[in-house]
Amino acid sequence: MSEPDPQEALYAKGLAVLEEHLGPVEALRFLAGISRQSFDYQHWRQQHFGAMSLADILTQAEASVQQTPREP
Repeated sequence: MSEPDPQEALYAKGLAVLEEHLGPVEALRFLAGISRQSFDYQHWRQQHFGAMSLADILTQAEASVQQTPREP
């Protein structure tokens, strides 16, 4: 049996969160809108992580991994 794809699991979780908070129709509208826009990773990174040190980012990442339930 093959290992589950962690990227697919992440997509499924993200879609579930969108559907829970926006509903299925609005979640699809959101995804359609995002897919039509160009994406500047450097700008996004600076907006979200610009004031954080690498140590802060790693601390948050480690805490997130510890809070994520393991699937059997």
